[in-house]
Amino acid sequence: DSMTKLKEEEKELQESLAKLKKTLAEKQAELLESQKSLKETIAVKEAAEAYLLKIKPGCDFITENYDKREEHRAAESKALEKATELLKGTPAYQAAESQAELESLGSCRDICEKAGRSHAKCKA
Repeated sequence: DSMTKLKEEEKELQESLAKLKKTLAEKQAELLESQKSLKETIAVKEAAEAYLLKIKPGCDFITENYDKREEHRAAESKALEKATELLKGTPAYQAAESQAELESLGSCRDICEKAGRSHAKCKA
């Protein structure tokens, strides 16, 4: 009968409608969650962008003055090497080096001082 068929079709359509309403509710919940996540992500992005804008002047200074800073570092290194060379030439430094070398000999110190460093007793 056509009435029975129509009733079955109506029942199937109502079941389909219920499933679709459930799916719609799930998708709306997912959408709300996605929108919340998007807001949080945008806030994090904006905070990162603000931080980058805050530190940009320092970064620009470094990149703009890189060559000058490199020249200054080279000059400073050269000056330090020259100072080291001058200090090593002083009598105080040479005396300290000599004293340190003698102390490094330990118990062999007396033998090496008396017999000389090339002596067999000192090398033993």
